[in-house]
Amino acid sequence: MQGFFQGISFRLAKVGVIVALLVGSLMSAVQIYIDFQAQSKEVKNLIALATDVSTPPAARAIHTLDNMLANEVAEGLMGFDFIVAVTIEDELGNEIAESRRIPVNSSTVWVTKQITQHLVVHSAPLYIPGQDDHGLINFVVDMDAALASFYKHSAVVISIGLIRSFFLVLILFFAFHFLLTKPLISIASQIKQINPGSPGEQRLSLRGLRRDDELKQLVNSGNQLLDAVDLALAKRRAVEVVLRKSEEHVRQIIDSLPVWVGARNKDGHYIFANKALADFLNTSPEAMRGSHISDFASYFLTDPAEVIALDNEVISTRLSAQIWEEKWLNAGGEEHSMHTHVMPMEFYDEVVALVVSSDITELKKAQAQMEHMAYHDALTDLPNRSYLVERLEEEIRKSDRQNFFGALLFIDLDQFKYINDSLGHPAGDGVLKHVAQRLMAIASENDVVVRLGGDEFVVVLTNLGEDISGAILKAEEIAERIRSHVSEPHYYHDLELHVTCSVGIVIYPDEEAGVHELLRFADTAMYQVKEQGRDAIQFFNKYMADKARNVLVMEGDLHRALEMEAFSLQFQPRVNVLTGEIVGAEALLRWNHPERGAVSPAVFIPVLETSGLIVDVGMWVIERSLQQVKEWQRMGLWTRNMRLGVNISPRQFRSSQFVDDVKCALRDIEFSAEMLEMEITEGIVIHNLEETINTMTTLQTQGINFALDDFGTGYSSISYLKKLPVSILKIDQSFVRDITVDRNDRVLVETISAMGNMLGLEVVAEGVETQDQLELISQYGCRYYQGYLASRPVDPNAFELMLEKKVIAPQ
Repeated sequence: MQGFFQGISFRLAKVGVIVALLVGSLMSAVQIYIDFQAQSKEVKNLIALATDVSTPPAARAIHTLDNMLANEVAEGLMGFDFIVAVTIEDELGNEIAESRRIPVNSSTVWVTKQITQHLVVHSAPLYIPGQDDHGLINFVVDMDAALASFYKHSAVVISIGLIRSFFLVLILFFAFHFLLTKPLISIASQIKQINPGSPGEQRLSLRGLRRDDELKQLVNSGNQLLDAVDLALAKRRAVEVVLRKSEEHVRQIIDSLPVWVGARNKDGHYIFANKALADFLNTSPEAMRGSHISDFASYFLTDPAEVIALDNEVISTRLSAQIWEEKWLNAGGEEHSMHTHVMPMEFYDEVVALVVSSDITELKKAQAQMEHMAYHDALTDLPNRSYLVERLEEEIRKSDRQNFFGALLFIDLDQFKYINDSLGHPAGDGVLKHVAQRLMAIASENDVVVRLGGDEFVVVLTNLGEDISGAILKAEEIAERIRSHVSEPHYYHDLELHVTCSVGIVIYPDEEAGVHELLRFADTAMYQVKEQGRDAIQFFNKYMADKARNVLVMEGDLHRALEMEAFSLQFQPRVNVLTGEIVGAEALLRWNHPERGAVSPAVFIPVLETSGLIVDVGMWVIERSLQQVKEWQRMGLWTRNMRLGVNISPRQFRSSQFVDDVKCALRDIEFSAEMLEMEITEGIVIHNLEETINTMTTLQTQGINFALDDFGTGYSSISYLKKLPVSILKIDQSFVRDITVDRNDRVLVETISAMGNMLGLEVVAEGVETQDQLELISQYGCRYYQGYLASRPVDPNAFELMLEKKVIAPQ
């Protein structure tokens, strides 16, 4: 019953009753008000009628003093039910007639008193003809009796309204129950039967007639909601499956990581640990869960209390901590270095310390190896230049502080490149290792043996005594032992290799020399040995310093000369031996120093070569000589069958841009390549024969000719003549100079000339200065010659005059 009174239909009916009562009451009140107004008007009309009917006879009764008539008038008015008293008075106020009755005490008197007066007195004047005075007729109206019919009608109206409201409420109740409450109860019952695990299997429906109203929309929306919930549950189940798989994958990933991953609570108990950590501790991840950190104290060197304190600090502050290196011991007692991060992590309802440790044992070893490599040579394991600089600075300070002398030996292997070029780098590396071992065998425990790089070594001899003379003798003795030991045979497979060395020595300390100056001084002394024939020792002296300083000064002057275009060209003619006709010229570089005057090419060209300026200066020579010959060709002084010879240095020839630069110059100047002749020496050939042939072939395809200059002064290998694409062979002037007095020179010139002619090469003799020399080279088959007999090298203007003559008569 309690559920019934809480149902929607009852509540809607209750609301309907209240609304119906309010509406009915309002309508009844309006109707009653209208009836009241009508009844009041009717009562007023009756009172007015009674007044109009009773006034004439009452006035006559007063006029005639007819009491009987007055009583008849009074009784006549009492015939109205609503009049309860009547009095008639004359003009003097004397009552001549009266009639009364007691008012009926009905149940509606209280209502009458609320809306009007119960008894209302009405008076009307009674005029007597011919007199100004008048009498009065008074009667009392019982308003309750006057409104009795109104009350009856109102009671009927109210009763009908209540009955109508009751039936209306009853009808609404049943309508609400069958149209709304009962379907809702059915829907609620169906919802209770839905399986929460699979809501999509149950459908909501409405029994009875087909309908298309809000309940139908509610059912459809409910079914859509069930489908959506079912789909959401399906997705959630799928997500849960994926999450479980992801969790398993994450677990597998964590277990497969090469780092230790674990989590500890604030008490030091492990929450979880990955396989790497468990394996190191000879246990399993499952067994570690709940284990205390102190259970594994034998595996690490840190106090467990310190570990727990750090974990608590991380947990309380929520700030990560880092341990750069901590030591652990495995079951075999081997020490491992670990780099550890400790981070706060939310784990269910508590904060724990997540610990990730990386094994940096191999990294530490690699760092130590890298530090070793940073100061040692990879091939020989000797200290390198970086170590030398630091150690030598220390030795210089020590020797200066303790007043003793030391020596720096700069050692360079002679002709070592030939071993690499002929046998390959493995053979060269083997020789370098042997040399390093021999140097270490000679040096004392306090001495320092260093490999600078390539085939250069340095030996620092420490504490050679307080006497400078004794220190020099000891340094010389050790240097000779080094030179002797290095010169002993080196065996590589079945080959016996011989290598010599050049040794430069400088004594320290020197007030004016630091580490780098000492190295430069020893290097200078070593190069002095190279210039004097190699395989010797040489102490550094003041002359060498001045010479090295002069080279540096000259190098700066050459830089400025190139920038200011202070170089110039001279040309020496090439002459036909038989006809004396000029068939070409050789362009020669000259330098007129602003202070020193003309500088010999033998002095400044080696500096150009060592400084690298020869590449730019050599290209300047090519471009300027081509432009000059192009001008002579325009003037008709130079023909296409004549050739311009240009000397090419080894460093210039090996430049990566050499071929492209030459092609660009020929194209820009519009110079015929057949008129250009490049003169190369055997020094270019011996460095890398295959690369040399490739470069020469590339340029030869452009039409450029090649001449092998100074033939006979170097290796003079006949195989070079066979392999190289040369068309001219130039006999060095050293053979021509004494040809008239030295039989050996005559044989050499004759042999070289015959060989060149048989190979189809043009043979040119250099340095011809006398008529006798000219006649001899003519007999030996030389077709062309150059030398002072024809002309010294001259400037372009002088050479232009020679070209105008075309033929040179021997001077």
